[in-house]
Amino acid sequence: MKKLSFNEIVVLNPLQTRYQLMTSRVLVPRYAATNDGIYRVNRAKRMKAFTVLMGVATGIAVLAFVTIIGILIIPPPSLISTLVGIGMIIGGVYGIVKLVRIGKRFGRIINDIEGELVIPWSQVKSIVVMNARQENVANRPSLTLNIIAPTYKEIGDWHVLTIDGKEIIIPDVDDPYNKLEYVKKRFNLNFS
Repeated sequence: MKKLSFNEIVVLNPLQTRYQLMTSRVLVPRYAATNDGIYRVNRAKRMKAFTVLMGVATGIAVLAFVTIIGILIIPPPSLISTLVGIGMIIGGVYGIVKLVRIGKRFGRIINDIEGELVIPWSQVKSIVVMNARQENVANRPSLTLNIIAPTYKEIGDWHVLTIDGKEIIIPDVDDPYNKLEYVKKRFNLNFS
């Protein structure tokens, strides 16, 4: 696995809408092109970190809410209620500080991209776009509105032919013809 930078990659097949998170397209691996080849992006680590960050954010909100409600419910001042209130404040602040530390640690992970090299550019003989089609990628919650005013995008598959005769398929490439030309120009490639 190689660590990749957001500045050096071209994502080939992103999810088009948030609604595709509920379809089988989530199971299709994500691919990215870099200056040394095409990588299969590891999403599991980022999704785990994202889940932890959502849990941390929820935990901070719940802990702050419980602390504030607990302090407001304490009966009028007495020695015991004052000690309980101070204990709740200290416990709430301590818990929030711990959750923020955990969030910072996982926040660094969510910004990392790791990828496994599928094929280096030196092994690519040609890339052919096949199965080009128009897909409705409207990002609206209404099925009716998506039918009335659809937003279409060209999606296709890259068939990467290698020097030794193998074929690698990169599915669901976003705007496949233009992205192929862009990748060729950006990384100074000269295959057909």
